[in-house]
Amino acid sequence: MVRIQRKLSQSDLARRAEVHQKNISKYENDGVVPSAITLKAIADALNVSADYLLGSDREDVIQDKELLSFLREVDKMPEEMRKAIMVVLDACVRDAKTRKAYAAA
Repeated sequence: MVRIQRKLSQSDLARRAEVHQKNISKYENDGVVPSAITLKAIADALNVSADYLLGSDREDVIQDKELLSFLREVDKMPEEMRKAIMVVLDACVRDAKTRKAYAAA
């Protein structure tokens, strides 16, 4: 659950989305479906898309709005600059994988 991954309580999320905490509980536990406006507010508070909250968990969809915005800006850059950014990102990903492998050992 995104709220728990973000280490937010129901009260924290309710404050951020400007809805009552009891409603957050109903959405999570009782199967109550929020209005479109409330769903958007909750998605914004969690920094994910409303589609993601509705169950679109495809792996090929970027859910982090900030990352998606960043990648859109990179996509507008000249090819040479995009390649340089890809080299840096590749190094970061490899470093993260290496650290994870050593931490697990």
